[in-house]
Amino acid sequence: MSETSKYDLFNDELTALEKQIYYFLQKGNDLIEANQALNNRIVLLEKENDALKKKISEIESKVSKSIFNGENLLGGENFNLEEKEALKNKINELIAKIDYHLRS
Repeated sequence: MSETSKYDLFNDELTALEKQIYYFLQKGNDLIEANQALNNRIVLLEKENDALKKKISEIESKVSKSIFNGENLLGGENFNLEEKEALKNKINELIAKIDYHLRS
């Protein structure tokens, strides 16, 4: 093999390696940007989650105070036993949905 042939071969290999390095650097930069965007979204969702937890806490506090003071939350005895049970079941379903969304 002649010297120029070896030189050309090594030069071609070096060029191919440079292209691969450039590709991996670009891919790494893209992944860093995507990771940063996801981290920003996590921070935003955590803030939103904290705000929702605060609202839940405030509502629970109001409900506890109302129950403690003997106030009827529904404004009177307008519901029969079946309606109260249905309402109770619906509230439990909604609580389960909220809990599921908060945990996911």
